[in-house]
Amino acid sequence: MTLQTRRRKNTLTTSKTANSILPQKEIKLEEVVKSFVLDCRARNLSSRTIQFYQEVIGCLQKTFQEQGLKFDVTTVTQKDLKHHFIGYMLEKGIASNTVNGRIKGCKAFFKFLFQERFISDNLADQLELIKAEKKMIQTFTKEQVIQLLNLPNRDTFTGLRDYTIMLILLETGMRLSELVALTVSDVNLKEFEIRILSGKGRKARRVPIQKTCTQVLKRYLLERGDVETDALFINIDNGPLHLRTIQDMISSYGKAAQITGVRVSPHTFRHTMAKFYILNGGDVFTLQQILGHTTLDMVRYYVELFSSDIKKQHQKYSPVENMTRRRNVV
Repeated sequence: MTLQTRRRKNTLTTSKTANSILPQKEIKLEEVVKSFVLDCRARNLSSRTIQFYQEVIGCLQKTFQEQGLKFDVTTVTQKDLKHHFIGYMLEKGIASNTVNGRIKGCKAFFKFLFQERFISDNLADQLELIKAEKKMIQTFTKEQVIQLLNLPNRDTFTGLRDYTIMLILLETGMRLSELVALTVSDVNLKEFEIRILSGKGRKARRVPIQKTCTQVLKRYLLERGDVETDALFINIDNGPLHLRTIQDMISSYGKAAQITGVRVSPHTFRHTMAKFYILNGGDVFTLQQILGHTTLDMVRYYVELFSSDIKKQHQKYSPVENMTRRRNVV
């Protein structure tokens, strides 16, 4: 066989269709979302996290539609997401913390798309959180807490139950989702603690309770008795209480107490617990464990807002007060 030594022609001799790349099949959003959800379940993410991701993807698609734009995961760019998703939300006046939450959900979705080779560019790494303003945290005053706790009629089952719920929220600062998930076996009266098995990020923790709360829980458990459901808090029909029911119940007590200037909700009990814990001299590390925060950022913010040391120091060194004492300015 003679080897070819002449310079070859810069043309192909094989058929054009022999090695051609077939056109890529159109990827439907519903299909990739379904794959994403299955992946989340395989990673044992909580149902609330998965639901949040689905809501973010729905919001993402909706924002593009509202602007008359087609949303296609295979062609969308970083610029598109910055201008037509993040920028659009900011123009609509959506709170920065909400925007950041949606960006995080968006990053998780696009990270999955890149890893599974649905897209060629890792848009997740290119999305950055916006600078969020710190809002003042609303809490109850001592008088408002007493008003709320005095409202339930503890001579009735529902009244005793409602009183116990509010007392536990104030004692432990647990999230409403954690309270709804409590079972009877999660309460350990002998050890003065409640086990939270369904904490944020599936992280379990033990939360201490003290004498007053333990006594109230003991009475509630006696009145509750043995029923078919394991749920700690039940309705009059012996079924588990739902999240929305508790929200409405606490809100109705707030209206009855004529409390204004603060949202009467389970989460306000959580912030109030943190406030009084700090004011009573509690340390941030223990508070972090009790509340189930993964970082110290939030508890440090509680200290920044509620520390009694700041108030005492200001009382001591207030420029106006010192002036009035010395020169009788006012």
